[in-house]
Amino acid sequence: MLNDAAAAIVHKSVLKLCAAQSGVDEGLVTDPTSCPWHPELIACPARGGEAECLYPQQVAAIRRMMMPAKDSKGEVLYAFPYIPGTDTQWVGYNYYGKPNARLPPRIANLELPGQFLRYFVDERVREHVDALSFDFDRDPQTLARSRRIYDATSFDLRAFKTRGGKLMWHGWADGAIMATSSIAYYESVRRFMGGREQTQDFFRLFLIPGVHHGSGGAGLPYFDAFSALEEWVEHGRQPDKLVAGRREHDVVQRTRPVYPYPGLAQYSGRGDPMCAESFVPLQPAR
Repeated sequence: MLNDAAAAIVHKSVLKLCAAQSGVDEGLVTDPTSCPWHPELIACPARGGEAECLYPQQVAAIRRMMMPAKDSKGEVLYAFPYIPGTDTQWVGYNYYGKPNARLPPRIANLELPGQFLRYFVDERVREHVDALSFDFDRDPQTLARSRRIYDATSFDLRAFKTRGGKLMWHGWADGAIMATSSIAYYESVRRFMGGREQTQDFFRLFLIPGVHHGSGGAGLPYFDAFSALEEWVEHGRQPDKLVAGRREHDVVQRTRPVYPYPGLAQYSGRGDPMCAESFVPLQPAR
């Protein structure tokens, strides 16, 4: 149903609609939450004849991926579905990839929930697990023990802040954990801590365009978060921006600034759009 060809069609369509969100075509989705792409935009017409389109089953599958998980009563169980731009990491998560020397072909969004249900939920191994048969009405109640152990949902980071802890970044194209979940967490912490000013001195969320789960991606995966974190922790110099870039064969192809959420980078209209110096910060009304 989904494969590399379908993902490439989706990515091309997403970029056609949303690659110029910063005021210049960057070939990236830089603000996925404001990108209005949906799979029906490239649904194959009933008469056929389109080369780059999605079949009805593909449209339905992608639409499902882009909807929150709900039970039969409509209650949202997980509010962070796929967003535009993550399509570059669908392979291996939502359909089988090609074999390689490091990893066998797999569908992580099927394999990982199954392993979690089998080994992490109960005190003993749970037998006869099938992630595809998970019942959204009954089965969430069976996860109470594991949620007490593993859920990271506390917004009270006062002790973390007092100890000098710092939090920093997420990739916009993360195909495993949506960056919108980090936005929601940041906003909840901000409210608990009493506002943005009380939060920014230890928690700044940098959302890096086109970066996958932890690293890599079709976007700008080269940035020095470690040095920024070191300067912040050891010298008190708060990072007002990260400079992210892309290299090919050890040659820098482009750079651009990334500002703390909710700030965005906007092309100034002057200079080389492939250089970070040509962008200025923008605070959008969200």
